Amino acid sequence: MRIHLGHHFYGAGNLGDDFMLAGFLSALRTLAPEASFTCCVPFELAPLRQRFPVIDWRPYDDASRQEAIAACDVWLGLGGSPFQSALSRWFIDHLAGDAAECTRRGKRMFFLGVGVQNRAELAVPEVRRIGETAAGIWTRDARSADHLRDLCPATPVRAAADLAHVFFRDCPPPAAVPGRVALVANFDYQEWAGRDPWLGVLGRLPVTDRVWLAQESRDLPGAERALFASLPPAVGVQWRLVAPEVAGAPLPEVMGRWPSAAWLVTSRYHAALAGAWAGSRVVVLSTNEKLASAADVLGAPAVRPEADTIEITQALAAATPLSAPRDLAEEASAACAAFLEAARQG
Repeated sequence: MRIHLGHHFYGAGNLGDDFMLAGFLSALRTLAPEASFTCCVPFELAPLRQRFPVIDWRPYDDASRQEAIAACDVWLGLGGSPFQSALSRWFIDHLAGDAAECTRRGKRMFFLGVGVQNRAELAVPEVRRIGETAAGIWTRDARSADHLRDLCPATPVRAAADLAHVFFRDCPPPAAVPGRVALVANFDYQEWAGRDPWLGVLGRLPVTDRVWLAQESRDLPGAERALFASLPPAVGVQWRLVAPEVAGAPLPEVMGRWPSAAWLVTSRYHAALAGAWAGSRVVVLSTNEKLASAADVLGAPAVRPEADTIEITQALAAATPLSAPRDLAEEASAACAAFLEAARQG
């Protein structure tokens, strides 16, 4: 089984993508130890080759992409929110190009562990065509499955769970540390308009350690590092920036540096999942449907980023320590098995 991983965001700097990819590879080691993988990305290849040596990492150019698709048995869009276009068409244009090449080569396309960030983005005409081309789609939540079924009723779409759960089952994050609150703040190139009420309430929590956690390693506008740097000095001294990532380091080693906390407030999807496995009290900053779905699946409060002090206080009071969602790891593994069965039938 030769699988071409068609998504091209690996190596961009978001640890959540690595958690998901590691979960998929862990499942495939058991389900299909003979499988081989190729992937073309526009980022530095050396760290990816060091962290995930089982994948044949190639540069992102037309010749490399065409060669990988020509040689594969199936094309697989693995993880993430691939149908997004609110900020840029970079992902849609990429998928349209790969879909055209798969059609030309007679290669089937599958999507596994994917989600919908915002339903409105599915209205882009290319998204429907890509969805109708797919031989099968397994989503990471029920809401995304419902949206994609409505969009492409002839395409087999099944709800499952995020593949990062398989990694967290095999390599769980450290247990939540009492007396610590962690904040993961990301707003996709925008400022956090509701920042001050949140930081005011979090600053009054009875904790001794306040961690500003960077899941993203790049200093992007609106992401963790940039938002931390923009804090007023009197507020910034209350927090310490923690970035667990070291490029190319083994992922279990990186996970060992993950600062699990008794309280976790996050606008990052995979940080919320990690918080559940750590036993944190998770509150989700619900900036889009993707994060709202994560809150639903985990049973965590979802709150508007621009909430007032009363709403924030009520959400923190409603949050309870979560239990490791082992059932979601089983759902994700089952989706991997179902994908392989469908791929082999072809």
